[in-house]
Amino acid sequence: MKFFTGTGRRAAGTLFFALISLALAGCASTDDWKRDHSLDEFPAFRGETDDAPRIRRAIQTTPDGVLTIPRGTYRIATPIVITNNCSLEMNKGAVLKAVAPMDVMVTIHDKKRTRDDAGSFSRGGVLDGNGMASCLNVRDSWLHYTLSEIVLLNGKEYGLLVDRGCEIVCNNLYAKCTLPGLAGNAAFVINGGDSYYNDCHAVDYTIGYDVRNGGSNRLTRCHSWGGLIPPPKPGEPCEMLKDSVNFRIGRGATATILRDCYADTGLVGYAIDGCETRMLGCSYFSNTRYTLDGITVVKHTNGRLLVSDGAFFKCAEGMKVYDGCGTVEWRDMSYWGWKDGDDCPGALEYRGNATGQKFRDLAK
Repeated sequence: MKFFTGTGRRAAGTLFFALISLALAGCASTDDWKRDHSLDEFPAFRGETDDAPRIRRAIQTTPDGVLTIPRGTYRIATPIVITNNCSLEMNKGAVLKAVAPMDVMVTIHDKKRTRDDAGSFSRGGVLDGNGMASCLNVRDSWLHYTLSEIVLLNGKEYGLLVDRGCEIVCNNLYAKCTLPGLAGNAAFVINGGDSYYNDCHAVDYTIGYDVRNGGSNRLTRCHSWGGLIPPPKPGEPCEMLKDSVNFRIGRGATATILRDCYADTGLVGYAIDGCETRMLGCSYFSNTRYTLDGITVVKHTNGRLLVSDGAFFKCAEGMKVYDGCGTVEWRDMSYWGWKDGDDCPGALEYRGNATGQKFRDLAK
């Protein structure tokens, strides 16, 4: 057996490191796995006809880091799944657009996250399902994750699905449909708890906010409305207004609070079937140009409900404030356009000035 000594050992060591360097020359440096990246660093390979493969390569190279996606339209033909705690920072002009059918374009499924990963996020840009896919699914996220300033276009079944998990914070999300043929979808589907949805908008999804399961979700200053997509046939309601619900709280939801939310132009404003729901400062209005018939502001089928400090506007004859059989309490409600004899539970009887004039009469 031959042993290296002195100069021989040094020469062998030099040769070893040289071989390692040559081996790494054809692939990403080990330092690349310890820094943030931009998608510009990852060109398409020969034969790739869409951008999903290079986006996946960029995500895989950025574990626990931030991947920046510059302005531009990116064709997505196969799903993108994030499992390595990579955060996305998308330019507001960056559009990920589905060009082939799939269940959902982007899934965030960070199974290995810990309490030390509480700063993870996805921010900015446009996810366009293009009627071929749902836009975004956040799965099994049991720790703090933030979604902000994202546009969710034309989701086939949904714009955003939070599928199990907690401590999701959603700020300034904008979900909108511009294509026909998507009736029956939902902008925001919530199957997790202990989460916050702030300043979000749902436009022309059949269901704006569908809170199916989970406890202690908070929706604050959220808005849902529709009517831009025309009727499928003359004389019918606008496509996304048929069977429309602005806010739906399902039986699996517990202790949901809606604060300063706005149901705008939906056949049912608030469908409440959950346990211990509170509607604080919430409003309803329907745009008369869409001539919705049979409007019910609050449809209540289960659980205790508190409705307080809100304002409901009468926009059509035959419109009902409340239809239900649950336990409900009304406090300090304002009604505009309603007549004497209409059922206006919890109405403020007086404005509080010296005239003693009924509050709802002042709107006539």
